[in-house]
Amino acid sequence: MLTLDQYRDDHGDPTDWMPADIDSYLTIGDMAPPEPLPYTHAQMQTMGAEHERWAERQQLMADCLTAQGREDAAGIWQRGAQESRELAAAARMGWPMFEAHLNGW
Repeated sequence: MLTLDQYRDDHGDPTDWMPADIDSYLTIGDMAPPEPLPYTHAQMQTMGAEHERWAERQQLMADCLTAQGREDAAGIWQRGAQESRELAAAARMGWPMFEAHLNGW
């Protein structure tokens, strides 16, 4: 069965579609709706906030280690904080962007 993604791949940019193409696309969507995303927008916002809180904790640990003169360990925590901030930003943009970030796309 033809999916919405396959239809878009076959017919190119939707802004160039004729009315019949749009009708076909809508019909396919009615017959075979896309799978729901694994997380809702609200869940992704919560996940983003959790990653941001974790980044703050990691940055605090990095700052404490730097103050103690332990630059190598502080660098590890600093990189962890940066990664958590990146995950938070991707999560706030929704599941597709978060998944792309996780997969390195």
